[in-house]
This record gives sequence, C-alpha cells and structure tokens, in this order.
Amino acid sequence: MARLDINAIRRRQIIDAAVAVMAEKGWAETSIDEATRRAEVSRGLVSYHFKDKADLLSGVLARCQEIFNESVAQAQKEGQNPVETMRAVTRIGIELAKVNPVPYEVFVQFTASAKRDPRLGDEVRALWEGFRRATAAAIRAGQRAGQFRADLDADAAAARHIGAVTGVALQWLLEPGAFDFEETERQTIDMLMRYLVAEGVDPVTGAATPVAASLDG
Repeated sequence: MARLDINAIRRRQIIDAAVAVMAEKGWAETSIDEATRRAEVSRGLVSYHFKDKADLLSGVLARCQEIFNESVAQAQKEGQNPVETMRAVTRIGIELAKVNPVPYEVFVQFTASAKRDPRLGDEVRALWEGFRRATAAAIRAGQRAGQFRADLDADAAAARHIGAVTGVALQWLLEPGAFDFEETERQTIDMLMRYLVAEGVDPVTGAATPVAASLDG
C-alpha cells in the first residue's frame, strides 16, 4: 500500500483553500490569514509550506493549470485520432466554465492584475504560453497525420483556438445564462474544427470523406 505524503496533502489543502478564496475575492484581496482559515489549518503550517504570498501564488497557478491538464488528459483518452482528440479537448475547455468555473475565475483575476505586478505577469505569461505550446503541438500532430491543414501556422492557429474557447468561457462566467451554452459550444467547436481540418477530412470523425476516398481510389 502506498504511503500517504502528509506534507503533499497539507500543501494541496492550503492551495485549494487559496484558490477558492481568490475566485471569490481576487488576488489582491486574498490574504494568507484568510486562506489559513478556509483551509482550517494553523498559520504556522502555512508558513512552513509557503514562505510568503508570492510563493503561494505559484502554488495557486500550478494547481489551476493542473486542473486544466487533468481535464485535457481525460479528453485525450476519448479521441482515436487528432480530429476526435481536438474536438474533445475543445469541448472540455469550454465546459469547464460551467462545470468547474474556479480555474477560469482565477485566471481572470490573475490576468487582470498581471500588468501591475511584474512577477505575477511573468507567471501568467508562462501559463498562457504553455497552453499555446500544447495546442500548437496537437495541431502539428494533426498536420503530420494529414488531418489538419498543412498551410496553417500552428502557433497562430493555437492562439486563435484558445482565444475562441476562453472567449466563450469568460462570457459565461460574467453572465451565466445570457446565451444557450450548449448551442454556443456546438457552434464554436464546429467553427474551429472546420478551420483546422484538411480538405477531404470529416471534421467530426477525422475519417476521409467519400469524395476524398474516391479520389484516392
């Protein structure tokens, strides 16, 4: 039986408490004392795991990225090819705004404050760069497989893709119920996938279309 890592559990407990407080109040209004109360631990324990608020910041960002990564990893299991995988990952990225909005709330707060705080700005830029890099890598994999358009600049397409996904998500966070979420999600995914897929590839399944199949024959 695997031995429990109590330090890791306590650190996660404190970070999750800070994430919850920040989603409600913003980073500027989130204090270590409030995170301590929310986590129901002693101030000394928090100081043991985090030397200051900036250190806790890094932990909060890492945790939110982990939540996204876990969702992406689950979506990747659903796809049998680059098209199906990208559709699943895109769907999960949008749906998080509805089923688990806290990471998005945190990113909104951090992004809004990034210009005023140099270290925070560096952390946030690194986070978005990681998202773009992972998306661009998935697009290049689809290009190598012949399922995504070879003429696309993968980095630019990744920024476009992420912009559309986060744009829908942020609108929903600001005004839940303002539009039909499921229909908007469907239209967004269809729009993005039709832009990515190569001619003769089905944007839903990734299979060759009948026209492409007959030409190959």
